[in-house]
Amino acid sequence: MKIAAEVSHSLPKVNLHNLTVTLTDERFGPTGHKDSNWFQLEKAGFKLRGVKMSPVLNGGNILQTARNYAQMLKKSLHHADYSLALAGMGADGHILGIKPNSPAVNSTQLAVGYNWDDFERLTLTETALKLLDEAVIYTVGEEKWPQLDLLKQTVSAEIQPAQILKKLKKVTILNDHLSS
Repeated sequence: MKIAAEVSHSLPKVNLHNLTVTLTDERFGPTGHKDSNWFQLEKAGFKLRGVKMSPVLNGGNILQTARNYAQMLKKSLHHADYSLALAGMGADGHILGIKPNSPAVNSTQLAVGYNWDDFERLTLTETALKLLDEAVIYTVGEEKWPQLDLLKQTVSAEIQPAQILKKLKKVTILNDHLSS
């Protein structure tokens, strides 16, 4: 969140009226709740003038919110000249809100909502990620190094959802792991 906010402040003052910003995943709950990724992004100071901002939470239940999220993504991606996702990878190998062994791993929808042990989650899926032109994954910290090593192998996305990255058009992984 902090990096995205800093980048938003450093962009040149250009016309961004054709840019749409949304989330790759969100923690479900009432609009503006403290664990919301959108709330945390705003709290970090993310601001872009003239941009269409498309938050995920809309006050509906999780299933309707996931349907609305998917519809918004479909429309936005259809009109996009270029689509880019900025996301992270967790110490368990999850990307976005796609947790290991979760319903999000094999969903054919563009977005899915599901209950997990930490949060109710809304996330893009592999289906949506394959429509993107590019994904940039930021993952730092020694606790994530084993997942970067595992990513070099072929394992099921059920075990390591980051394996999905291998199926995308273009992926850049920013990390602090010096592997041999």
